Amino acid sequence: MGKFKIAIVSVVIGAAAMAVPWFLQQQTIKELRQENEGLKQQAAQVAPLQEQVARAAQEAANAGGTEAQQHDLARLRSEVSQFRRQTNELAKARMEIQRLNQRMADDAEAKNSAAAAAQAQVQAQAQVSQAARKMNACINNLRLMDAAKQQWALENRKQATDTPTLDDLKPYIGHGPAGEMPTCPDGGVYTIGAVSEKPTCSIPGHVLP
Repeated sequence: MGKFKIAIVSVVIGAAAMAVPWFLQQQTIKELRQENEGLKQQAAQVAPLQEQVARAAQEAANAGGTEAQQHDLARLRSEVSQFRRQTNELAKARMEIQRLNQRMADDAEAKNSAAAAAQAQVQAQAQVSQAARKMNACINNLRLMDAAKQQWALENRKQATDTPTLDDLKPYIGHGPAGEMPTCPDGGVYTIGAVSEKPTCSIPGHVLP
């Protein structure tokens, strides 16, 4: 039971430890998506500005390039350059979101694998514990049968080579709730044996020490 509890605690601690980076990744993705939306809106303005730059450049060329037109043209070109930088940042933000999404998917897969392995370990330990309980119960039955056999031999002056039947031992063994004789929890078959021999069970490991 101690190992069983330790395994369960390990699963809980492992799940809590993996939840922290997952939460941080969620926060990062949320911030990147907000930045992504802002950059999208700004990037949508690049095309109109490029058209304005083209028109201003054409007008400056046709009019001989007045100082005011040259100033507007420089301003528009500066804005277009700024928006291009923001568009590049938008592309980087998208790549970062994709990277974090992939990392979250990998972490989720690893988390599921670890949880499945931990669950399998708990189940295996539960099976071992159940098998141990059945084996101990069977060995206790063998002890009762051996004690009953010795008492039968003593009261009836039997020799070490004499072998009692199950009916011979019934008066010396406490019956179950329905009046039945002890049976192996794993379905094994008991062999009473001679007085000098220990009773046995057909299940490997169910042996009197």
